[in-house]
Amino acid sequence: ALLPRRFTNDLGIEFARIAEDIRPSHEAAPSDLARDLARRGCTDVVVGVYAEQPGPHATPENPVLVSVQVFAFPDVATAQGAHKYLGDGGGVWRLTIWSARDGGGLAPCPDEVRRSYRGRWTSREHRYLAVALAYRADLTNDSSIGPWLTAAANRAATSAGPQNHHGV
Repeated sequence: ALLPRRFTNDLGIEFARIAEDIRPSHEAAPSDLARDLARRGCTDVVVGVYAEQPGPHATPENPVLVSVQVFAFPDVATAQGAHKYLGDGGGVWRLTIWSARDGGGLAPCPDEVRRSYRGRWTSREHRYLAVALAYRADLTNDSSIGPWLTAAANRAATSAGPQNHHGV
């Protein structure tokens, strides 16, 4: 209920969820960051992957993909502390970047994704922290894609959260 089925970013580009799962938080990050999440009371993470729908900036074979993780903390104060840490880039770049497997499953992205140009965004709603990382399927290093990646990550992170409990 924390991830919408679809969202449209500020550039009018539509994204559709192509995979979703609940994973233990230790799968969301390397061991030191996973220990920090556990220490903060986060045991599970809702993970989703979105794909840009064909339009003016993507073709079906080369979409922008967005990996979203929603972390639930025991209270607002703990979520605020985690947001300051992850939102300032402290741990966000070390989080697992997820990709969709055939059949709608999830798998960690290969290391090559970390070498491509990426956009990121974090958002906090109550005790939930959403982190989104966007990249283009061809793993480009061309920084001109930056505005599209930032717009996708921003809307993915701000669309995720408890406001989806009774909606989309």
